Amino acid sequence: MDFDVNESWWQIEREKGATKRPFTDTHGRVHNYLRISLTEKCNLRCLYCMPEEGVTLSPSKNLLTSDEIVKLVQIFASHGVDKIRLTGGEPSIREDIVELVERIRNVPGIKDIGLTSNGIILTKKLRQLKDAGLTKVNISLDTLDPRKFMLMTRRNGFAKVMKCIDHAETLFPKVKPILLTSYPSTADKSQINTVVMRSINDDEVNDFVDLTKDRRLDVRFIEYMPFGGNHFSTKKFIDYKTLLVTINEKYNGLVQRLQDAPNDTTKAFKISGFVGQFGFITSMSDNFCGTCNRLRITADGNLKVCLHGTAEVSMRELLRSGASSEEISDVIQKAVARKKKQHAAADINNRLSHVSKDGSAKQVDISHKPVSHREAVAEGKVLLTPELVHQIKHNLSKKGDVLNVARVASVMGAKLTANIIPLCHNIPISYVNTDFRLDEVAALTVYDMCKAVTQKMVISEIRLVSKTGGKTEYKAVSDF
Repeated sequence: MDFDVNESWWQIEREKGATKRPFTDTHGRVHNYLRISLTEKCNLRCLYCMPEEGVTLSPSKNLLTSDEIVKLVQIFASHGVDKIRLTGGEPSIREDIVELVERIRNVPGIKDIGLTSNGIILTKKLRQLKDAGLTKVNISLDTLDPRKFMLMTRRNGFAKVMKCIDHAETLFPKVKPILLTSYPSTADKSQINTVVMRSINDDEVNDFVDLTKDRRLDVRFIEYMPFGGNHFSTKKFIDYKTLLVTINEKYNGLVQRLQDAPNDTTKAFKISGFVGQFGFITSMSDNFCGTCNRLRITADGNLKVCLHGTAEVSMRELLRSGASSEEISDVIQKAVARKKKQHAAADINNRLSHVSKDGSAKQVDISHKPVSHREAVAEGKVLLTPELVHQIKHNLSKKGDVLNVARVASVMGAKLTANIIPLCHNIPISYVNTDFRLDEVAALTVYDMCKAVTQKMVISEIRLVSKTGGKTEYKAVSDF
């Protein structure tokens, strides 16, 4: 019996109130989660988010109005979207945020409304937002050290954020999770988002885990990611497995894996006996693109089908040109259909260091690297006819001693490495030796000197045999 997953999902959504087919991409991913940026402004300048001088803001006339936001929510909800998350910039800056939450709550089909905030000015609005229909709040806090807070955010305000977290915990209590038997409750909850950066705040991971001992908090460690203007550096990146090792070293045998909810971006854990929980958002080292159900609307009204993608479609222009809901829905579905299987920032371990995020070639900065001794061995094969083997062995080539000239060529090639390989830095060579294991330049010389006799030669199996020194070392599994 054939079973169409998308068709069955559609039948369920129709029963819940959705009137149209869900937005589905060509990889079968159904999208029921919409993130809406309410403003581009922010009252912090976090290291991982934006440059100290801030970013160029869109003219206010280009930002979506409350009516336009609600209209878009209605369109998305009619296609099965039931989860909304309000972001920024800093969304609490927006003066009409309480009214906007209430209007979104009243849209048929919307079940969850979340808010991501830095907590600086949110405290006084939290009760109103809760009463208006807010169900979840995520508060960003990257350090428990007030001095480091100023370093990472370039602003003062640590005490205000901590006060906001305390208040949020009373209004949005986290329900205690169940271990690997059922999905954690989606009831009202508060979370702390912590972007972890190597040599900056990675030493505080266990301090954040300790927060969950007696408090109904959900701490989520987020892998440092590239964003426009944040000067992303792989030296600051630290993957979640390394952090988990650190946690296990302190809580040996007490770390428990939780069941992740469907489409959840977090790998959830808790310490046995602790009230709260913690988890990891692993966008870089172990992406969750395969189950992505998220779409995003920017503050100036552009639809992004992937948070880390560059493609955008203007919803604002459609709304202001008088396009019907059906026409807007059609544009959204076409954009969703173009969604890639995986975002460009995924899997940092497989990214090329000589290629920028926009695909252009660049030379790696080595100014911070100490002088070191490195050694590499390579080999290749030149397949010759019996006649050529005889001539080389007995030095009968008209052009001279083939192997000795090849040795000279290999030395010259090594000295000219930076000229032959475009993105290579100048290398001070201390020693080059070629002994019947010819590198590529030497192999070409053998070919050139013998081509007058015959061109029936093949240069093949050029490979690196071993490399020592530097960041990584290598040794081939087997020899030819």
